[in-house]
Amino acid sequence: MKGRPLLPFAITAIVGILLMVALSFVGLDQRAQMNADDTEEAEEVTEFEDPVTAGQELAQQSCIGCHGGDLGGASGPAINALDGKYSVEEIADIITGGYGSMPAITNLNDVEADAIAQYLLAESE
Repeated sequence: MKGRPLLPFAITAIVGILLMVALSFVGLDQRAQMNADDTEEAEEVTEFEDPVTAGQELAQQSCIGCHGGDLGGASGPAINALDGKYSVEEIADIITGGYGSMPAITNLNDVEADAIAQYLLAESE
């Protein structure tokens, strides 16, 4: 090793790079499995028996942080008086796709977003 003092460092670097690449593929595989599990769970909910009640519970989990406990507005605008402004489909699209400064709520599926929309319109009447 007297003639090649950098050889041990080069070998260590190559082994390290190979390990990082191998672990990256393991991580990608685990991520794909987790996404597949999430998709299966999301597909289990096809519709709610009472979408307005389910929407109220989901809104309490997903909306009150920005829109306030009574949905009358906080850092986000009031969403407790939407009757006549938007349809159920439009509200569900805003929830899942975002609008203006509101980010898309990606942890909700279409059925859950629709339930929240029905709840918001029922509360606005």
